[in-house]
Amino acid sequence: MNREILFKAKRKDNGEWVEGYYRPDPDLDMHFICGRYYYPSENGLEREPFEYEIDPTTLCQYTGLTDKNDQKIWENDIVTITLECDDYSIPSETGIVEYSYGKHELKVKAPDGQEAYSNLINKLSESPFEIEKLGNVFDNPELLEEE
Repeated sequence: MNREILFKAKRKDNGEWVEGYYRPDPDLDMHFICGRYYYPSENGLEREPFEYEIDPTTLCQYTGLTDKNDQKIWENDIVTITLECDDYSIPSETGIVEYSYGKHELKVKAPDGQEAYSNLINKLSESPFEIEKLGNVFDNPELLEEE
């Protein structure tokens, strides 16, 4: 499976999300997201490079997947996976997208409070599962609170 290798993180100067390519600078102990903005002009489509210093604790890699609303799914996103089937019902799983052992997984809390992992990509390739992005751990930590 080929996927676009993209990252996003919060800018250090204003806290807004920016996505592009990750570039660490170990000599300066700084981290950057860089890329190009494209915009129309009288000469046609033009591009302008950008580079923003980021907070590396917010760095998230794109999974190559989108949810049912066509939103990109990133590491540290909080998502719900449901089974869409008329014949029977399986409880939905809500959890955090994490990257480990070379694959993106969904980290969920089991009823006994233990953490469990499931292979996100394999699960989504099996229809009729559907995924919906609810938010992320940085902007929406309340989504992870127990009721």
